[in-house]
Amino acid sequence: MRLLPLLLALAVAGLLLAASPIRLEVDAVLVSPINTTKIVDYVKAAKKAVYAEVYVFTYKPLADALVDAARRGVDVYVVLSARVYGGVPQQAKELAAYLQDNGVKVKWNKDFPNVHTKLYVIDNETVIIGNINPTASGFTRNKGVMLVIRNATLARQLATIVLNDYRGVYPRYNYPGVLVSPINSQVGLEWILSQPGDLYVAMEQIYMDSGFVPLILQRQRYYAMVARTDADINAAVDDNLVAKIIVVGDYVYVGSINLGYYSIQRNREVGLLIYNPNLAQRLRGLILQWYTEAGGQPPATVTTAPETAAPMTTDGAAPAATPATDYKIHIVVWLVIIIAALLFVIWMNRKKP
Repeated sequence: MRLLPLLLALAVAGLLLAASPIRLEVDAVLVSPINTTKIVDYVKAAKKAVYAEVYVFTYKPLADALVDAARRGVDVYVVLSARVYGGVPQQAKELAAYLQDNGVKVKWNKDFPNVHTKLYVIDNETVIIGNINPTASGFTRNKGVMLVIRNATLARQLATIVLNDYRGVYPRYNYPGVLVSPINSQVGLEWILSQPGDLYVAMEQIYMDSGFVPLILQRQRYYAMVARTDADINAAVDDNLVAKIIVVGDYVYVGSINLGYYSIQRNREVGLLIYNPNLAQRLRGLILQWYTEAGGQPPATVTTAPETAAPMTTDGAAPAATPATDYKIHIVVWLVIIIAALLFVIWMNRKKP
């Protein structure tokens, strides 16, 4: 029984660390409807394995690329949502059959209300993650982003999630910087929404049942872009928005998780909590662009990154970032908290004279 408090403290510490941001370099930012179809090119370049988990899949060129990869001997796994709002489209069913008939391993996952993830892992080296469904409207009309990240550790972690969802195995993940619904999305989103500074949000859904609307409204200044909301917030509205992006300072959230109860607590969703000043600068600019196009009027004194910050390259690549002092302080504070918790547990279980 004495081990129970220690195990509990370690579990809590692990969850807190997993819900904290991770520094990641981003190789490209794919923005729909501009260049998201480049996902097809990444799949065409696969040599060993492709793991994909998506909500609705009706984009034939991507299906052709997955079939071609399977025919080349590449291991291809695709997890699809067995439940879709309004029903699974007939075209999606036909495309799934086409994949299966040509060597792609397909699983219709029905263990969650929705498998709403938008994720590809290629050769256990490259991650493509964000908020765009592989549909014609997703690639050519909707507003969203997919991040391309070359990081073998992250790739293996996210491939594990896809494979487990394929097999129907559901452990409690605690990968640093990786938000997984319904495991730790609540903690991670609360963390970034609680950080000081101007808030930039492009979120398809912002609902009161998320519990996060007060964290938005308490801001002195925020810029919110939505497609649907039941909250009384000052937001620009665009029905084509499918993005799920939050930016505060140098911290970024990008993924499939909406600010809503089902998205956070019930669905299978995956997102990333990232420290990257250059990515933050790029996404702030994108959100403000969408915001003004939808009729929002940000004041002329909008806080932006310093002019000396390294610019994004033309293909969206982010140069290496130098961690800010507040990020170092954040890590130190959590380490102190964890050490203090462990010392307290040891003291409580000491042998008494």
